[in-house]
Amino acid sequence: MPRAALFDFDGTLSLLREGWAGIMADLGLDLLRTEGITIRPNDRVYLEDQMLRLSGKPSIYQMRRLAAEVANRGGTPGDPEEYLKEFHRRLFATVDARIADLETGRALPKAWAVPGSHALLDALQARGVPLYLASGTDLAHVRRELALLDLAKYFGPRVYAPANDTPNFHKREVVEMIVREHGGPPVGFGDGYAETVEVKRAGGYVVGVASKEAGDPGLNELKKAMLLELGADMVVGDYKALNELLNAISRVSS
Repeated sequence: MPRAALFDFDGTLSLLREGWAGIMADLGLDLLRTEGITIRPNDRVYLEDQMLRLSGKPSIYQMRRLAAEVANRGGTPGDPEEYLKEFHRRLFATVDARIADLETGRALPKAWAVPGSHALLDALQARGVPLYLASGTDLAHVRRELALLDLAKYFGPRVYAPANDTPNFHKREVVEMIVREHGGPPVGFGDGYAETVEVKRAGGYVVGVASKEAGDPGLNELKKAMLLELGADMVVGDYKALNELLNAISRVSS
């Protein structure tokens, strides 16, 4: 078994924010339209891909990328901080309803977790693998949603995320800390750029998670292509094939 395991949160364990990249892409299209910029046929797919490539970083990075896209096409970009407020407004219009279902008991935690998440974490914990979580989502939201999804118990204090959306949070620092504490890199589980690149940079094994919407089986092909391009060692849509997954990571040196 590996020395440690590092998990991303959104799309890797939680589906509460599933669709966030599409919401960002739609925001980008609206910004282009406001500037009178012609929308090309593939622009939504292109923008969603750009947003995914910045996943794992604080959301202000994606907003800066949208501002750059407006400028590159001849428009006058607005303040990325204002873009971020609008993104959060759109995102939480969807997420708040999902959270309310969890808080009232209308939905069980497993309904909004990547299928097999609890079983995988149980198995790793039982095998003595220290579990870490690093997310680009604001720390207060991560801690609240971990509790709602009955996932907080697996990580304890080993949860790292930007406080108050600070842009100074970097997953590389979390990976480097794990390397120092455990004498080598963790196995990484993630659906985005930052965790994949940083774990691979440290010499670790990466399980790419190309998750889809809750209840929608299979692989998100856009995520899958990106994760393989970034060097993920294997790509899964969820963790239902638990034994196969454990066998794959058990060969990682401890």
